Amino acid sequence: MRPLLFIAAVAALFAACNPDPEKKQELSTVDKFRLDSISRAAQKLKTDSLKKTNPLLIVPPDSMYTGSYIDKYPNGITKFTGFFRFGKRHGQWMSFYDNGFAWSEMHYDKGLRHGPNITYFENGKMRYSGFYKNDLRDSVWIYYDSTGKTVEKVMFRKDKLVKKF
Repeated sequence: MRPLLFIAAVAALFAACNPDPEKKQELSTVDKFRLDSISRAAQKLKTDSLKKTNPLLIVPPDSMYTGSYIDKYPNGITKFTGFFRFGKRHGQWMSFYDNGFAWSEMHYDKGLRHGPNITYFENGKMRYSGFYKNDLRDSVWIYYDSTGKTVEKVMFRKDKLVKKF
């Protein structure tokens, strides 16, 4: 008899705790604003924590953010600039050294590297250039020394080394 009484008590407790599924509780505008503010604050804390471990990390303001992104060094010079589409990098992204010279130019399509990629030395000379297709190296990649002289040419197909020139 006791087990049945215990089961009945637990069932009554669950019934009292679970709201009626037919009753929908509407949040007031103030409550919605409060929850949104808490969510944004939590996202900012998470982003700040990640950026402390990796200062070059690029994180959109929220997971579905669409719009321009600019990050700056403490001295006011632009560090990164680009565009997010539904929380993923899209289009041209530029990175800069703290002296203002370009560091890299990369193109994205829905979060995947796709298109030309050019990276520079701090003196402004090209370091290497190549092409990504669906986040994989695909084409001839050319590597340079700090004076601008070609050091190596390599052919990639689907991120696999095909040929060295």
